[in-house]
Amino acid sequence: MIMNISKTHQEQRAGDNSSQYQQIGDNSNQTIIGNQTNNVSITTSALPDVVSFTTMVSTQVTAQALKLCTQVSHEICKDRMEKFESQWVPVITKMENAVNNLIDPKFQFMIRDANISAAKSSRQEDLEMLTQLLVCHIEKGSDMIKDAGINKAIQIVNEIDYDSLCGLTCVATILKTIPTAPCVSEGLKVMDGLFSKLLYTELPKGDNWIDHLDVLKAVGIKSGNFYKLNIILSSNYDGYACAGIKEGSEEHKKALEILEMNHYELNCLLPNECLPGYLRIGCSNKGELKPELKPIIDLYSKDDNLLKLAQSSFMEKWDSYEKLKKIREWFEEIPLFFRITSVGYALAQTNAKRCYPNFPDLI
Repeated sequence: MIMNISKTHQEQRAGDNSSQYQQIGDNSNQTIIGNQTNNVSITTSALPDVVSFTTMVSTQVTAQALKLCTQVSHEICKDRMEKFESQWVPVITKMENAVNNLIDPKFQFMIRDANISAAKSSRQEDLEMLTQLLVCHIEKGSDMIKDAGINKAIQIVNEIDYDSLCGLTCVATILKTIPTAPCVSEGLKVMDGLFSKLLYTELPKGDNWIDHLDVLKAVGIKSGNFYKLNIILSSNYDGYACAGIKEGSEEHKKALEILEMNHYELNCLLPNECLPGYLRIGCSNKGELKPELKPIIDLYSKDDNLLKLAQSSFMEKWDSYEKLKKIREWFEEIPLFFRITSVGYALAQTNAKRCYPNFPDLI
């Protein structure tokens, strides 16, 4: 028998609750219906590499974030340098020989360094100090030793702690600054007013601030301690803290003759505020006297007891001023002796001028 299988229909049952229908031939199809469990097995190789994908995305995001942060940083730097330019240009261009300095390559490099410091700083005070340092270069740049200190100061302005800078400025002022007033009370009043401007923050304690300044090469730490302030002031203010000439004495007559011979007013001899009954030339430091008046100093009493009495009286007057007393007490607690470098004096002067424009030169 020959069977035609081109269009054959076959139906078959296979097991309980199962059925199978199958058509064989052209356009044949097969359907399996039943309570069978279909398990699909997917291998891990079919999934994306999650680690690689995550790393790729993370790298792309990080790169974009870094690019954005860099752009923001560049804008901040640009704004700060423009702000600094608006600060120094009006000051420098008004100075004598400004053009000669501006065409000097050395000065242009200093401006570049100042711009870098300005870009790294968020403090307005730094821009003022950088401006003053450029001014110092124009005024004192011919002195290579001083100019080296100015140049280094420009490079570290943005790194110095302002409490430490306050301490440095006060020490430099104590060691290097004296009033020009002839009268003791007037001179001390001037100094008290000056320190009231310099004390813009609390004075630093301990030795961390000294170490910080040493790291920046603003000071050099040495062995030992500072002298007590009364010893320092007795030397720096020896025109105030002195015995002087006894009123009505032979020395008094000779002093008047010297004044008259050199065409000075006789009232140049003032009552000694630190030693009643004695007279003194109106100056804070004997070394500041003109040569023709120095013979009068030789007429001062040589009595050590009188000198110590005058010096003690001077310190009492010093302590009668709030800021001066505070400075003395703080100074005498400084735990380490240090020498202020040319960098330190450049920083101290520019900081002082920032606080008090008429502050005298320290460098």
